[in-house]
Amino acid sequence: MGLTPEIFLFALFSVVSIVSAILVVALPDPVKSAMSLIVSFFCLACLFLLQSAELIAVLEVLVYAGAIMVLFVFVIMLVEKRDEPVVRGTLAARVALPVKLGAVLVVAYGLFSAIRKAPLAGSAELPEGFGSVVSVGHEFFDNFLFHFEITSILLLAGIVGAVVVTKKRKAS
Repeated sequence: MGLTPEIFLFALFSVVSIVSAILVVALPDPVKSAMSLIVSFFCLACLFLLQSAELIAVLEVLVYAGAIMVLFVFVIMLVEKRDEPVVRGTLAARVALPVKLGAVLVVAYGLFSAIRKAPLAGSAELPEGFGSVVSVGHEFFDNFLFHFEITSILLLAGIVGAVVVTKKRKAS
């Protein structure tokens, strides 16, 4: 079993996605962190393309990398104060980084062990219409409509909260 283009692209997009996800957490600047999240979303869309889920890949780019990230960046710009450092150099902040990295390594090791012990399944035939607008729409509106509505309410509450906090800061 040699290195096929699919395996190479999967490995490439996986590594870039993991590195950009780590940068989301590690970068002190929230705007750069949001840009790293956009890179992670694009890599995830490419992984969907490799799995023949073209519609989900396009929706990933349009909805998450497009609309949601524009919203996140807008809220970051609205709330962020430039005169205060985002990450303070206190002893607790310096101790927290190794603890966070240790926790990430423990979770990564657990996932790697679980994946390694899982039996390899043969490649399955995809059902007719897999990834089509109709099949995704039926799945979404039949099984996950409540989840979508709750998510939109939470996003709206976060935006309203950011605006309220910003207005209170400007009034003081």
